[in-house]
Amino acid sequence: MDCIPNPKFVENVTCYVKDLSWEKSLVQMDCHLIEPLRNPTVHIKLHKKDYTDQYKPFLVNISFKACDLIAGKSFIPYGLVMWRTLKKFTNANHTCPFVGHLFARDMVFEANNLPSSIPLGVYWVALTFLETYSGGIKETYGTVNWYWEIMRPKRKHKKNKTA
Repeated sequence: MDCIPNPKFVENVTCYVKDLSWEKSLVQMDCHLIEPLRNPTVHIKLHKKDYTDQYKPFLVNISFKACDLIAGKSFIPYGLVMWRTLKKFTNANHTCPFVGHLFARDMVFEANNLPSSIPLGVYWVALTFLETYSGGIKETYGTVNWYWEIMRPKRKHKKNKTA
């Protein structure tokens, strides 16, 4: 996982993933907004690594207005999944604007939160956060790149008890 802030708008950025097990990870993200986010747009783009070892766009390439989603005025499925996962762990769980220190702490990401129909492989999700100004002008506040792999479930072998 890596975070790429726009230093014009965001400072003191920290983000990392700590693996707890094969199927569970802990995510930590912190940043300080220099300028308030009044009308944020989130762009989600999913990539899958192909046989040439290159990431190619895969299924998801959407944008949504974060404030509308949080206020219950937008029902974009991928946005709702992201928000339901994130809202318990962040201080950005209020109406807009967002100002000052933002964080997502101790966010547990479990494999069973993913749809079971996603094929095995290596993935990259890019979450880009933009401010939308009047006239449709957008400026990027930052991007969070998250890399992960979907593998076959690891079989657990039980030891036979001998007398």
